[in-house]
Amino acid sequence: MKELPISETYEQELLYMPYKKSLAQVLETICAQAPVNGTLLDLMCGPGYLLGQIAEKRKDLHLLGVDSDARYVDFSKAKYPGIDFEVGDILAWKPKELFDVVICTGSVHHIPYEKQDEAVARIASMVKPGGFCIISDCHIDDYSNEQERKLAAAKLGYEYLRATIANGAPEDVVAATIDILHNDVMMDEFKTSVERRMPVYQKYFSEVELSKTWPDTDSQYGDYYVVCKGALTTTK
Repeated sequence: MKELPISETYEQELLYMPYKKSLAQVLETICAQAPVNGTLLDLMCGPGYLLGQIAEKRKDLHLLGVDSDARYVDFSKAKYPGIDFEVGDILAWKPKELFDVVICTGSVHHIPYEKQDEAVARIASMVKPGGFCIISDCHIDDYSNEQERKLAAAKLGYEYLRATIANGAPEDVVAATIDILHNDVMMDEFKTSVERRMPVYQKYFSEVELSKTWPDTDSQYGDYYVVCKGALTTTK
């Protein structure tokens, strides 16, 4: 697997890739539903772009970002000094408190398939009673064997690349998008279908509201986010 892009390129990706539509919807939901003076945790926060956007629009919220990549944490601390950031692995990091809102955007697919259930369980365990979480991710068409999975990953990656180029992305972002296609097909990253992921959400939350943000077609593949409430697990 090629190393994830540097922080500056990662942030640029969010301006040109279709995924920016999901981030906009996540931001809107947080601004509308997060309690006043509430606490918010962003797991696998990357270079902190979304937390920076949240901080601008909801100055009352107490924000914490956690990522396993020290490069992103160092970048985030320098760029967003008013937000707390820590290095931590979603499968091992333990919070000191529960949070009103927990988010994990565009990241669960970085976790091996056999550990994605555990990751969602841990997300659920960090939400206060009465709180909610938002998980967004990119999904491929459903599949029944490895060849179908590769074809589905190639399909999503190609359409993502086309859309990113059409949005006028610079060369480093185009190159990073090509890397995503490679990583998905070769199973260095682990995108799955909505059909396979939804039962996991429903296993750990009593309320799961699914929305699609891209593409604007009836296709299965694309970008989705879920708003989850009523956490059913106490796993730490």
